[in-house]
Amino acid sequence: MSAETMINVLNTIRANSSPTYQERVPQATQENLTAVGAPLLEYNATMNEFLTSLVNRIGLTIVRNRELHNPLSVLKQGDMPLGKDIEEIWTNPAKAETYNPKSTDLLKQTPPDTKTLFHRMNRQDKYVVTISNPQLRTAFTSWENLEQLLNSIVTSLYSGNYLDEFLLAKRLLGSAVNDNKCIKCNIPVVADETSAKEFITAARLYHRNLTFPSAKNNAYSLSGGNGDVITWTPENDIRFIIRSDIEAFTDVNVLANAFNMDKTTFLGQTLIIDNFEGNDNCVAMMFDKAYTQIYDNYREMTEFFNGDTLTWNYYYHVWQTYSVSTLCNAVAFVTG
Repeated sequence: MSAETMINVLNTIRANSSPTYQERVPQATQENLTAVGAPLLEYNATMNEFLTSLVNRIGLTIVRNRELHNPLSVLKQGDMPLGKDIEEIWTNPAKAETYNPKSTDLLKQTPPDTKTLFHRMNRQDKYVVTISNPQLRTAFTSWENLEQLLNSIVTSLYSGNYLDEFLLAKRLLGSAVNDNKCIKCNIPVVADETSAKEFITAARLYHRNLTFPSAKNNAYSLSGGNGDVITWTPENDIRFIIRSDIEAFTDVNVLANAFNMDKTTFLGQTLIIDNFEGNDNCVAMMFDKAYTQIYDNYREMTEFFNGDTLTWNYYYHVWQTYSVSTLCNAVAFVTG
């Protein structure tokens, strides 16, 4: 960050702070960093207000910008601010019966073939960072030191969660393959042009078949469900995740042609990751966008000033749900 950026940060905090804060802390300029820092260091209440805004407002803006680059952020289904459980319901298409003009089944009951799954919140983590009075005094001696303070807070809290979300999403997919919560397509090890073509052919076939109504492309019955689920996935709702070493080995243009897309469209619908956490044999997955049941349940930043040690503790709580839906089409391409 430049000094100009840090000036904008300070003035944004000031513009959204209390009248007392605005009275004590002057508008930041290129030359008055010490004058801005003096009242903050002198009054704990003012420093509390500054740090809270710095962490909550500025830090959260930074992490949201970073999250845009998380390749697996699109797997989230959204927010679920209330409750711990998500009930997912699917009803199979009704079955045809032969017309009988003499039928006496007027009062016959035919319940719908409905399947139900529950997804429960299963992540409740917190991230903690401590900011000391000496750190703050050092921060207000130069724009570079102030930037370092901001980055240390963001790195400690938000980046820790950012990395964990990426790992948890990969682990969710790897576990789904291990636990038979998706269909498996066995392919040869992709090591040359011939094996690459076999993989592409298999992927292209599933890409077509997922759009047709079928019970063969989901793992509902394989994972203990009662009966079969007949479902289909519109082409625009198909996600394709491929391991980076396989993607690098297989020409992107060849893959795009296999799925009848131009290169730009293909890359827009394809996610590339380094591995499927916990499963070394999975090289790619293809599934309905509703397959990954990932929700943000609760996020909260809290703080505590310790007068005994003159330190501020900040706690970033993140509660989420990580699950997959066997009601949805999903296939893993595995070797071995």
